[in-house]
Parts: sequence; C-alpha cells; structure tokens
Amino acid sequence: MNDLNCGRIIKESGEVLSWNGDIFLMHYLQQEEISRANMCVHMDHISIVLKGQKEILGQGSKILIPSGSGFFIRKGSYLISDKFDGEDGAYEAILIFFSDSWLRSQVESIYGCSNGANAVNSVETHEDIALLTEDGLMNTLALQLKSYLCQGADRERLSALLPIKIRELFQVLITARGGHHFEMQLRNLDTHLNPDLVPLMESNYRENISLEQYAFLANCSLSTFKRRFLQTFKMNPGKWIMQRRLETAYELLVNSDKNVTEIAYEVGFETPAHFIVSFKQKYRDTPKQVKQKL
Repeated sequence: MNDLNCGRIIKESGEVLSWNGDIFLMHYLQQEEISRANMCVHMDHISIVLKGQKEILGQGSKILIPSGSGFFIRKGSYLISDKFDGEDGAYEAILIFFSDSWLRSQVESIYGCSNGANAVNSVETHEDIALLTEDGLMNTLALQLKSYLCQGADRERLSALLPIKIRELFQVLITARGGHHFEMQLRNLDTHLNPDLVPLMESNYRENISLEQYAFLANCSLSTFKRRFLQTFKMNPGKWIMQRRLETAYELLVNSDKNVTEIAYEVGFETPAHFIVSFKQKYRDTPKQVKQKL
C-alpha cells in the first residue's frame, strides 16, 4: 500500500457518520501493518488510537502515538505507519474529520471553556502535528463515538447529534493536560498549506525517505520541489542532505560517546560502510581517526 487518500477512504468505508459535509466520524481498523505510506489528508483531522501505534512523519516533525493517546493533524501530506502493539495483530482508531468553516462557527463555544492563559503564554508553533496525551475523558468519549458507529438503526438521529459530541471532544481536549498546545494548533490552521522548505528539511534530513516523498510532504511535484530547493539552499537536495548528515555525524563524534555504527544509523545512512566512505570524502579522515584525535 503506497498511497492513502482520506477522502477516498471515507467514501469507501461503511462505518462512517457524517453531518452536513462538515464532520465525518469513522471507525478505522487495519489488520496489516503499514510502513511509510503516503497519506493525503483532505480535512483537518483528529484520531484517537484504540489499538496499536501510529507513526507520522510531517512537514516539521515526526511523532509516535501509542495506544490510548491521540493526535491532531492539519490537512496536508504525511508519511504514516500503522504498527501493531502486542499480540492483537491490528491497528484500530476513531477518526474525526472537520471543516475549517465548522470550526470557525464553533469558536466561541469551543474556546470558551479555556481560561486563555495557556494559549497567550505559549510560544506560537507552526508544527503540523499535535500529540493528544492519554486522558480518561478523551478515551471515554472515544468509546462513546465508537458506539455511535455500531448502532444499526436511526443513523439520521445519530448524525444530528454528531456536532454536539465533536464539540464536546474539542472542549475535553483543550482542557486536558497540555491542551493549550492543541488550542494553539487550532488557532493557526491557515498557516500550513505552503510549507517552508527550511524547517521541513531540517526536521527530516535524517529520515531514510526518497526525494519523491520529500516532495509529497512539501505538497508539490518532484520537479517543483527540486526547483524550490535549489532556490532555497543553492544546491541540489541529494548534496544538501548528505552534507547535513555528515555535519551532524561530525558533531556526534566530537560531543557524544556513541560509536561509529550508532552514529551512522542515527544520521540516516543505511550502512556504516557507506557512512565511513562518505565521511572520509568530506573530512579526509575516517570517523575512527576523528575520534582518536580528540
């Protein structure tokens, strides 16, 4: 599985409740692990993980979400992995998609439950992923939403109640421990569609992903990505990634007790041998020789 389009998944799934085209509630069950698939998220999205783990690589961060926790991501492009946890052999989550227009219409009631102090004092962030840490009220509400999807009758009634329950979920998340981070994400929903390549690359240059996947995260074609990259960094992507990996490796050699193999994998090389050859080409000494000179 290489590509996941959330809009198509919603249309093809039988376990979806919707309200007015602005809110979609879905029960998601994946019985095969997924590794670094391209995921196009067409609406802002909250997910609460019931089983397994989710790994998300975004434009400005990478995050691992364990069972019992959740996450919020803005609409855009991501690389995702669904991982099993224990012997259950499944990844399960409750998914909520919502429109910007619906959120704006609910601002007064949603933000009204926050005292505002946390949001004012927080440093503004433009990262695209927010971790929703495990919370009893959040998990209880997630199970209630799952029960909505299991009801066989009166779906019209359940759909009508959906905006009330989702508004309640937002209030629960904002008032939870660390909820001001989620609130700041909501207040900056429109800052994301044309990501700056500098934070994108600085966050992800150690990741073993292709240039096509970097372009996917940047919401552009490969040719546009290469052109924007050259304009921004004054060199091609492959050369810049190699240079940043080697610079980071040199810093780790000098400032940490990690061995050559550990550093090679940490900075993104597939093999220590490739790392050693590339390092010597840049610094004229091998990593081991640099260590010996300290």
